[in-house]
Amino acid sequence: MSDVEICRWDQLASSPERDRLSGDIDHVFFSSSLRQSFDSADDRATFRERWLGRYLKHFPHLAWVARDATQRVVGYLVGSLDDPARDPLFSDLPFFAHFRTLTPRYPAQLHVNLDAEWRGRGIGARLIDAFAAQARAAGAPGVHVVTSRGPRNFYLANGFMERGALKNDDVELLFLGREL
Repeated sequence: MSDVEICRWDQLASSPERDRLSGDIDHVFFSSSLRQSFDSADDRATFRERWLGRYLKHFPHLAWVARDATQRVVGYLVGSLDDPARDPLFSDLPFFAHFRTLTPRYPAQLHVNLDAEWRGRGIGARLIDAFAAQARAAGAPGVHVVTSRGPRNFYLANGFMERGALKNDDVELLFLGREL
């Protein structure tokens, strides 16, 4: 799709438009999230830090953005290459302990979100392919995403397969892995 540019976040981070671009990413993040209400501003900030902020802070070179013709961010992918079950940075996510036997084979992880108006156009696949190429070049044998059970045709269409599951309260979490 020629009207959307895929580029690395760290290559844009020094841009004078960084604040606007960060705001665009936050808009996509919060509008795409299943969680839409927060008890406080601190609760909202903690949620953002857990699922987005830590990646932008610690792994800006692994973050990818999709920008439309007006340079507005309409989607992004954040991730890491280190095994999250063994990285103290992710110790607040207890489900990784359950998937500890799978993460060595699929150590790279990602989170991808698109503005609702831009879904179904192949942009998410392009973001995943950019990250997967980067992870493969860095020597990662596989990449994973942890998500709730439900219609996940997007991930399956992008080469992910169910590798594990965990029943967590009322939600079943899936570990979807893709060989690199």
